[in-house]
Amino acid sequence: MASLSRFLPAALFAGTFTICAALLSQGLRAATPMPHMTVLSDKLAFWRENAANYDTLFIGTSRTFYHIDPVTVAASAAAEGCPDVRAFNFGVYGLNGAELDWLVDEVLSAPGGDLRTVVLEDPLPQAHTMADTTNTRSRWFHAPAYWRGALGNIASYPESLPKRIFRTGIFVYGAGFDLSGAGLGAALAFPPAYTWTSTADYLDMDGYEPLGTIQTDNIRARRAEFLANPDGFTAAMARYGAPSDEAVTARADYLVERLRAIEARGIEATFYVSPELIELDRTPRIGAAVAEIAPDMSVLNYNQPDLYPDLFKRDQWHDFSHLLPAGAERLSARVGADLCRSLKRTDGGMTDAVR
Repeated sequence: MASLSRFLPAALFAGTFTICAALLSQGLRAATPMPHMTVLSDKLAFWRENAANYDTLFIGTSRTFYHIDPVTVAASAAAEGCPDVRAFNFGVYGLNGAELDWLVDEVLSAPGGDLRTVVLEDPLPQAHTMADTTNTRSRWFHAPAYWRGALGNIASYPESLPKRIFRTGIFVYGAGFDLSGAGLGAALAFPPAYTWTSTADYLDMDGYEPLGTIQTDNIRARRAEFLANPDGFTAAMARYGAPSDEAVTARADYLVERLRAIEARGIEATFYVSPELIELDRTPRIGAAVAEIAPDMSVLNYNQPDLYPDLFKRDQWHDFSHLLPAGAERLSARVGADLCRSLKRTDGGMTDAVR
């Protein structure tokens, strides 16, 4: 007992310090604006001013940002018999589950909105590195308000149990980093020396950016890796239809829950599965599982080389995750036509083009 009493003051100090730091961190958060986040902040500000101009909204990751051209979607829908589609691309690179839940609430609550359809892509998993969980954007979305969304994203993602445990540990680290106030305090004490200037040309294209319009080190590196590894394309294609022990039912349930929440607000919800080479063993099965769980719901599942061979030629791809602009235009034309067929479907079920 005496030995334990020696540690009591230290434990009390640590507990008191932790509580005070957490309270200070949350107080500072409430008193400061949300930091600027590339693409996400620009699109959200634009949407709040222009929501009434659109009736169809695509929300997703860089597979939405770089793959969905609203002008082509609208033209293709018109050719199919739906002349009034007004689409906006709210794709944000790196969008994970906690961010998606928050973003859906934000865009659906924008004043003056006139949405008829929301097309939702499966978000990315939560971060798996400490660096990616302590940057400005990630830190912001590790606040207590986003814990449920983050943990739901981790728990449902079709990965092995050790991987999910590891992601949970990284999440706990990120949550602790935010609660400590270290990141926010540093940002307030040492503000950036630069002034942000937006180059958001994608806002002139209803949120779409053809991949390669703006070159970054990451974009160049991904392109170089793809060009230098032709065998990687063949290996990726071989994943399609290969046996997998990754269960996708929990992920499908997770997605249907979010799609139903959109429908509950009087908006048609559609699930979109983008072509993506490195996910050919996973996302086609998730799309099929969503369609099975919610047979009344539109599922646009394009990550299927046997059904869409023109989208899976190597010269259509920028890297192992993204189509080149020519491939994106071809995909957008299909999306527009299929969206129109979905809108016109009868109560008897889906058309053959909507899977």
